[in-house]
Amino acid sequence: MARIETSQIQVLDKAIHCSGCEARIHNVLGKMAGVVKVRAHHKTQLVNVTMDSDRVSLQQIKETLGDLGYKTA
Repeated sequence: MARIETSQIQVLDKAIHCSGCEARIHNVLGKMAGVVKVRAHHKTQLVNVTMDSDRVSLQQIKETLGDLGYKTA
């Protein structure tokens, strides 16, 4: 049975600059197995992710954000 969780990730250094950055994060994270919903906010520097924690971990999501150039708290 799926364990659906929502996590909020703080992006450091004001790295999410615009709606293009938001779209990039949404597109990449949204393709990950187990990710149900993604919402990135350039004004708050927050990424909200709803995921099946049996299929993907918060650490994997943070690592993917890091690969995209976004440091996280």
